[in-house]
Amino acid sequence: MLTSLTRGTTKRRWKHAPAFFLILVVILIQLFDWSVIQLPRERIDGLIYDLKVKRLPPWPESVTNIQIVDIDEYSLAAVGRMPWSREHFANLTSKLSQLGAIVISFDVLFAEPQHNPAEAVLSQPEVSAKFDSAMLNSIQAQFNYDQHFADAITTTDVILPTLFHRELDTSSGLALQIGALDSQGVLQTQPDLPLTIPTYPGFAGVLPKFAPVARGQGFMNSFEDADGFIRQVALLAQVNGKVYPSLALETFRVYSLVDHLIPQWEALQGKAYLTGLSVGDQFIATDNESKIYIPYRGTKRTFPYTSAANVLLDEINDNRFDQAVVFIGSSATGLADLRSTPVELGFPGVEIQATIFDALITPSEIPYQPEWWREAMLLQLLAIGLLCFLFFPNRTPGVTTGLSVLFLSGVIGLNLLLWFGMSIYLPLFSPLLLTVLLSSYFISRGFFFENKKRRQVKAVFDQYVPPAHIDRILQDPESVNLSGEKKELSVMFSDIRSFTSISESMQAEELKLWLNQFFSPITRVILEHDGTIDKYVGDMVMAFWGAPLDEPKHASKSIAAAFSMLEQLTILNHTFAQRQQPLAQIGIGINTGEMNVGDMGSDFRRSYTVIGDAVNLGSRLEGLTKFYGVDILVSEYTQQQASDYHFCLVDRVKVKGKVKPVTIYAPLAKQVTEKMLEQNLQFNLAIESYFAQEFYAALTILKQLDDFSNPHLLTMYFQRIEHFVANPPPSDWDGSFTHTSK
Repeated sequence: MLTSLTRGTTKRRWKHAPAFFLILVVILIQLFDWSVIQLPRERIDGLIYDLKVKRLPPWPESVTNIQIVDIDEYSLAAVGRMPWSREHFANLTSKLSQLGAIVISFDVLFAEPQHNPAEAVLSQPEVSAKFDSAMLNSIQAQFNYDQHFADAITTTDVILPTLFHRELDTSSGLALQIGALDSQGVLQTQPDLPLTIPTYPGFAGVLPKFAPVARGQGFMNSFEDADGFIRQVALLAQVNGKVYPSLALETFRVYSLVDHLIPQWEALQGKAYLTGLSVGDQFIATDNESKIYIPYRGTKRTFPYTSAANVLLDEINDNRFDQAVVFIGSSATGLADLRSTPVELGFPGVEIQATIFDALITPSEIPYQPEWWREAMLLQLLAIGLLCFLFFPNRTPGVTTGLSVLFLSGVIGLNLLLWFGMSIYLPLFSPLLLTVLLSSYFISRGFFFENKKRRQVKAVFDQYVPPAHIDRILQDPESVNLSGEKKELSVMFSDIRSFTSISESMQAEELKLWLNQFFSPITRVILEHDGTIDKYVGDMVMAFWGAPLDEPKHASKSIAAAFSMLEQLTILNHTFAQRQQPLAQIGIGINTGEMNVGDMGSDFRRSYTVIGDAVNLGSRLEGLTKFYGVDILVSEYTQQQASDYHFCLVDRVKVKGKVKPVTIYAPLAKQVTEKMLEQNLQFNLAIESYFAQEFYAALTILKQLDDFSNPHLLTMYFQRIEHFVANPPPSDWDGSFTHTSK
């Protein structure tokens, strides 16, 4: 009897052991940073945070005139592709100062010197002998654009950016440290203990010539969450034992006319923890890593934008820059400064800096995560568990469901009250998870016991039905895959032929202008045909079709763009001839296939690009255009998808690095004559006979093509056929020609 009672008491004591287990699991998920649970937890908390940040209370009207000068696509077209000469930045700084700007903050790195084009010319004895030393110095000074920029910086308060990194020199194994760093903006009060703020061994500072004349320096590093979104920013970081400010913080210090930022440290358990920092009589609360949450005002272009070209071309006729704090950066797609943020993908990095600066003006309104947030989360989870045990047991499923909705509303309401009322950010995922799991457990348990009572089945242990598991807590169908995706695309490579000879015949400045004249219309044509510019490498242009937006006719559009590029080249060469400049000839290779496309790169520079074997084949095809005497070569995969074009069958080849042969074609322009189409058809029949080892039939057809548009191809196949007639190929010959070079 006593044993029976003891067993009954024990069973009653442990009847809700699964609920206790759920509480323990959720507490462990929240408090421990194990990678297996940390990443999904932070991802879901990040999504919830994104929903909240889009609904921040109205931010106080800024008392500062904040302007953004944007190196946009219009600027690149009007002034030239990046990197710009320092002369442009000198002019930009001087003109903004004249227009009334009081602080100018650059989100453009100036770590390395710009080559003085006059030095190479004047170093030649036959040239330098024509001038005296004063004249030589005067000429070199005229083209010393770094000095011009340094002189322009002195006209107003300018903040220059630095970039911290962990990159090592491959030869020495030491951290790369380029340029100069200035830590005078931060009072170095940290104790001789390990700091909890971000620490870097390397940096790209500013050119030593700029450091003395700049009003301040700040690092421009972005701090992405595990899902690639920028929700927080570090205001301080450490390099070589010294603490440095972020770009926005240093801009705020200069604007506030404060000599030093004063970090507030607290020594605890052998480490120095940051509690915040003082800027004059204002205190900015941060977490231990010096991070604050970015209170985005809205989507991009919340702040007024002005194209850099408008400033450089003196097109500003109003007082928008009067007493303004100006941030200079880029929103151009190809310059890799577009970020993923809670409010919008492709958010310009320069506007993130402006947003942080604006928030620092009113630090009390910045959402922050207090240092006691972990204790608060633990207390909240325990309170949820206690309330569920008080109200949920022995209730019907319907009542438990109603109470669950009430509890969920209370958890969300408390979190939003702290957010909107006190600007305190606490994670919401774990409280929601615990409430849902406990609710599910008690609702499931209620259904189980109601069903057991209705059927009058004795309660025995082996008939116990466990609570239903929740398979999915949150879903985000619009989530962005930053790791990329595999898609069928068309890629194009275009290269200037004999570019080495052209470059050797021109001075550096002339070559730069000549390339700018070449790239501008070529780029415009690609964009007009819905292409995506991947990169410029020397004289080569790489573009692709079908991403980021789906394009069913990507093969046809890439070919149409290629023909338009040739048309623009004809017009461009006419201009070059009038100016007695070298003419340009290009080869274009196009391939279609599966490629990996996405945002790829390193922590320091990223780009939206494509990679894969299909991309490499496109590059090889471009290299073969000169061999076959054609302007455009496409693969059989592109030819199959561009049914609105006629093609000339050029060859079956094995390119370097490939074993499987690929049939290649030269597309025909849509305005070709009927006679040209007929001749092309006969030529294609001849080449097919050639592939089938019917050499005499192929030779008979080729001899009838007296007016064929590509005599180089005719000659090449005459020579091949004569060789194979004298030296027949093996029986398993597949008709391919092997190219051993790129």
